Amino acid sequence: MHSIKAKIYILREPYKLFLEEEIINIDELFDQEFIAETIYTAISPGTETGAYIGLSSLRPGNPYPRIMGYCNIAKIIYIGTKVKDVKIGDHILTFQSHRSAFKCHVNDFYIKILDESNLKFITTSYLYHLGYHSLLTAYVRQGYNVGIIGAGTLGYTSSIMSSLAGVKTFLFTNQKEVSSLLLNKDVFCLQKSEHEIGIMTDLTHQIGLDVIVNTSNTWDDWILALKIVRKGGMIVNLGFPGRGQELPGFNPLDPQYVYVKNLTIKALCFINEGDVPAYEIRFNMKNNLMFIIDLISKGKINAPELITHEIYYTQLQNQYKNYAKRNNFMLSTLINWKD
Repeated sequence: MHSIKAKIYILREPYKLFLEEEIINIDELFDQEFIAETIYTAISPGTETGAYIGLSSLRPGNPYPRIMGYCNIAKIIYIGTKVKDVKIGDHILTFQSHRSAFKCHVNDFYIKILDESNLKFITTSYLYHLGYHSLLTAYVRQGYNVGIIGAGTLGYTSSIMSSLAGVKTFLFTNQKEVSSLLLNKDVFCLQKSEHEIGIMTDLTHQIGLDVIVNTSNTWDDWILALKIVRKGGMIVNLGFPGRGQELPGFNPLDPQYVYVKNLTIKALCFINEGDVPAYEIRFNMKNNLMFIIDLISKGKINAPELITHEIYYTQLQNQYKNYAKRNNFMLSTLINWKD
């Protein structure tokens, strides 16, 4: 039997991360399947750290055991006889987890990467896509004023995508490290104070913020979003207000904001991951990610800035512990899977 041993990270319960083995049988590869070995994965800190420390599940049921991660660049090493769109040696971007190898069907989601010189940075594409997806959800157009709350990985990527969309962008944060990264990127970095909110109001010519992208879980940031979005505006929740928090001391749907200001509050809209023609669904997952990959390849997105650390795959648990401590400024981490 011809087979390979894949190393896969499994979180059995909070703080209990194991690197386990799975046998992939090459002889049992179907005609429309292929096997790929991972080159890089990238950490999505909010999602992965939340699972690692045991924050409440986003879906009903017991979330453990679970795999971790969804930003994966891999190289194809075996293909079935009916696989036509990729060949051995090609690199692909997938939603596979932190693992050394995997088997994939042609109907699963993947994108062939043509720019092999930027594989390391293209690994982070989906993290930028989440910010882009938020803007699409809010139907953002040129001339809008957009506020981003929360300056973690998704706050940073949302700010970059908002600025690239040609809208006036404000990031509300007290983190000086993020503010320095966003210098010269047409993003106004403001502190969460009445004075700085007043500056935003002046800079928007008294219009205020048409859209808020809230990447935070805290109630303090939620009430900030309710206060600073304009009347008739929209809040898109990329974060999960209240997750890991005590019950708030205020009504999170207080009518003085939601009713009187006639607000629209949305989660991310549905996005099709199938291979759908553009004339049917223009903004689907594949088209969106190809757009972002092009931006990274052309240097329009400075993806190296998003990667604050690079580690070997055996160091993942220690990196999760570093994220959980929240002692240092950390955005995404790139994981190298090659021995």
